[in-house]
Amino acid sequence: MSKIFPNISLQTYYDNRRKKIRVRPTEGQAVPQLCVSCSKAQRQQMTLGTVFRIDVRLIESDKRKPYLKAQTKILGQLSLF
Repeated sequence: MSKIFPNISLQTYYDNRRKKIRVRPTEGQAVPQLCVSCSKAQRQQMTLGTVFRIDVRLIESDKRKPYLKAQTKILGQLSLF
């Protein structure tokens, strides 16, 4: 069973290795520091460095590494860098 983390602060960043915008939790929260899977449209509507809140679910599978998945639409933008 996967665990849900409500109202988590996330931040957009540019992943040089994958050459695309990605999302990760901000530091200091009770959530694993893993990449967050969300739609490309959601990622692209945010400027790099934007912090926003969203519910995430921890996904664990035998087929791939654990990751976080966005569960809802963006709850609110907190800051823009």
